[in-house]
Amino acid sequence: MPGFTCCVPGCYNNSHRDKALHFYTFPKDEELRRLWLKNVSRAGVSGCFSTFQPTTGHRVCSEHFQGGRKLPTAAGEEVAVEGGPPDHSYSLSSGTTSEELLRKLNEQRDIIALLEVKMKEMKGSIRRLRLAEAQLREEIREKDRLLHAASAGTRKRHGL
Repeated sequence: MPGFTCCVPGCYNNSHRDKALHFYTFPKDEELRRLWLKNVSRAGVSGCFSTFQPTTGHRVCSEHFQGGRKLPTAAGEEVAVEGGPPDHSYSLSSGTTSEELLRKLNEQRDIIALLEVKMKEMKGSIRRLRLAEAQLREEIREKDRLLHAASAGTRKRHGL
């Protein structure tokens, strides 16, 4: 069952591990969508995210909203991401505590461990598929041999 990972740069919350969080799609309203893009710091910045256009699969987790959920602004007209994303910098000089860095490091280690398990599973699948392919090729060779022998026998009987 597929899950969601928050698309805010530096945020690795996902719906499988972080069951208490909610994951919201980008709004269809252009102005509100523009505000979300600005606040999650993906659109309009230089570099690899400068052309980011969210799809229906992109989600923003509830950690980036006032009160942990969508809330109207003071004007009551918009739903906004609270003052931009939290600090996702990995630099100690930017105010990130060593506890936060350790938590992020452990999250990354968990992701790496999961990917290693998946990679082993995939290698096993590849091995099984190669064995099945070899068996099918052998069956084809055997059937071709039998067909050739039967065809040669028919030609011999008819004097061809």
